[in-house]
Amino acid sequence: MKAIVIIVAVLLAAGAAYSGDIVTVPTANQLKAGEIDVAYYYLGLDMPVGLPSSLQAQTVYIGLTDRIELDVHRYDPEKALDKTSTIVNASLLILGETAVTPAIVIGGRNITGETTTNGPVDSDKRSWFISAAKNVTPMLPGGPKLPLVRLHASLGTKDWTLLGEDRHAGLFGGVQALLTPEIGAIALHDGQDLITGLTYTPKNRGLTIKGGGFGKHWWSGISYARSL
Repeated sequence: MKAIVIIVAVLLAAGAAYSGDIVTVPTANQLKAGEIDVAYYYLGLDMPVGLPSSLQAQTVYIGLTDRIELDVHRYDPEKALDKTSTIVNASLLILGETAVTPAIVIGGRNITGETTTNGPVDSDKRSWFISAAKNVTPMLPGGPKLPLVRLHASLGTKDWTLLGEDRHAGLFGGVQALLTPEIGAIALHDGQDLITGLTYTPKNRGLTIKGGGFGKHWWSGISYARSL
């Protein structure tokens, strides 16, 4: 069983509601051209004896254009108890968000067909999704009133790359919020687990410290975002 619980909450200093992919759950959030986010995560896993109890992960998110984003995730399970792997994801913004309509993105995960586990599941299968996201907090002349709340909804096919379990099949999604200029929160369901998290982004530094829960597991991480 693949112990991948990578938690990606790309909460930029500009605000959590405009981040990229969230905790592996496909969304319509997307980086702009020239924006990049790199991160390191440590994952504490509540797994049966003989399977990894922790995992280290590194991720890179790149905005190739204002509509195309490319992501690379590397997962390294504890003591080679499962296969170290690298997956590539991509998404395309097909409709930009307006005051009345949501942003809509289509995309795929593991598009290179990487085998991500030594287990019996079809972890090399590509998965596909369509996602929508919309801010529901009114925008004021001086900016959004906090908390800034963003809703997410997606429809996808089975993705076996996480824990050897099928995720992202059918409907999934949740809510994201910017509670203060520095603190964000997420609560999402990926079709298998409830994912929660808090993030702290010091002003004007591009750095985010984050952590939370993923089903029965826990996670912590740090990321850095900037424009090239």
